[in-house]
This record gives sequence, structure tokens and C-alpha cells, in this order.
Amino acid sequence: MNLRGIGYIGLDVPNRQEWDRFATTVVGLEQVARPAGDDDASYFKADDRSWRIAARESNTPGIGFIGFEVNDRASFDDAVRILETAGAAPKAAAETELAERGVQAMVWFEDPAGTRLEIFWGPTVDGAFRSPLGEPGFVTEGGFGHAVLMVQDLPAALEFYTSVLGMRTSDFMNFGEGMAIHFLRCTPRHHSIALSAVGPVSGTHHIALEVADVDQVGTALDRATEAGLAITASLGRHKNDRMLSFYMRSPAGFEVEIGCDPVLVDEETWITNEFTGGDAWGHHGLTSESLAESVAGNAS
Repeated sequence: MNLRGIGYIGLDVPNRQEWDRFATTVVGLEQVARPAGDDDASYFKADDRSWRIAARESNTPGIGFIGFEVNDRASFDDAVRILETAGAAPKAAAETELAERGVQAMVWFEDPAGTRLEIFWGPTVDGAFRSPLGEPGFVTEGGFGHAVLMVQDLPAALEFYTSVLGMRTSDFMNFGEGMAIHFLRCTPRHHSIALSAVGPVSGTHHIALEVADVDQVGTALDRATEAGLAITASLGRHKNDRMLSFYMRSPAGFEVEIGCDPVLVDEETWITNEFTGGDAWGHHGLTSESLAESVAGNAS
């Protein structure tokens, strides 16, 4: 299966008005009109696509769905056949769902942890991104950011994402017996999905958005601090993907990472490594214990 990265993400948030304010005044996304008939969600642009993030109210915060894109109809049909052969039971989107997503075709199914995944082709491009903060657009080459999911059965999740969806392991970290995080790619972006097991918790740890440069990271950090948000991991640089970033606790409970300057994977030369010893510098507060505490807090 030849996935081209995350095309869009649907979020479940406890208070949509708080999320909308956070998304526009701190992150700098552009809120746009809802598709006809969908009055239950807020939609946000990050580039020239009609939308990249949708947020619906829910008592359980986290990712509601992740949409992976493929190049064209032929690639879509191939993906559906692979899912059917693997027993993933893909379901065709209803016409109302296609209108909400703004795509030509879509199927949905669940990963072993129960996260709803979607594969689609033909997204709508409707014009320039206009941040309410005057910021440049977000970097969406190789897909829209990444998501980190906490799972209880890491081997089953890894088998599904690699053997069925065709993702490749960029690198991994072991935290202790039965505890690890694996970073998975499907484009030159270092990872679109990371899967982590740190105990009996499951859910969303964070989503990440990439910006153009360190100044955008810094101004976002200033806005988050001024808004009184908890900075859950200080400014720092990861060892593995080299992203310079910080993490903040969103009003929905899960975390949002804003970063820049990640490494791009060269398939001809890349070597999968196990990383140890934390980050290159900074990111104070980002530990395996904090991963588990964050998600467990959302589920309570």
C-alpha cells in the first residue's frame, strides 16, 4: 500500500469553543465554514486544502479519525483490495461523509486499538491559507504532521501498520520491559504515526504540526505561554527526527507539538536505529512516565 501521509485529522474535544479559540489564536490555523449539513464540527485550514483538522465535541478527548491519502483512483482501489485481503473490513463512506471530507472516495476501518482510520483520494483544494495571526502556512510536504498513539498491544498494532498499511519503521526507543515507542513513516517525513506502549493506557498523546522555521516555533511558544497553557515539554530538539519543537497541553487535554526543521528520510541510505538517552537537548518534561500520565488523565 502506498500511503502519501496524513491528509486530515478529526479530533474529539470536550469543549469546541475552547478548542476553536486555541486553534486560531495560539496555533494559528484558519477556521473555515463547515460543509453543508455538518453543524457539529469546526473545520480548520493549514494550507491550500479545504481543511486539515476537524473538531467535534466528545466527553472522551483524542483522535476521532485519521485520514491517509493515496495518489489517485487506481491507488485507492489497490488499497481497498489490500484491506479486504487482510480482513480489515473497509467500509465505503456515505455520501454525507464524502461531502464532509471533501474527497472523491473514502473507506474507513479500525486499527487493532480501535482507532478509526480512513483512506481517501481526490481532496479539495480551494485556495490560499490565511492565518488569523498573519503566520505563513504550515509545512505539509509528505503529509500533514504526525500523531502519537498509545496502545496496549504494541506488537499487534505494529503488525497492522507495517504489514497491512505498508508503513516502515524509521527508528524506535525502548523504555523498559514491554514499553517502547516506534516511529513509522510512509513518505520522506520521518514519521506520520508513532505507536507507544507504556502500560495499561490507550489513547492520543499528541498531534504535531510542522512550521517553516524556528521563529514560528518561538512565536507559538510565546502565544501558548501568554495564554496560560501548560508547556509539557520545553523547547528542545529530538535525537531521532531532529525536530526542534515544544509541546503544550491543549484545551482538549491531549498535547500539541509545534516544530520545525525535521530530517527527511532517504530510502536508499536510511538505517533503522534504536535511540537511548532522551533528546539532543531540551524537551524537559517529556518522559515515558509523562506519556502515560497524559493519556491516563484524558481517559479519567
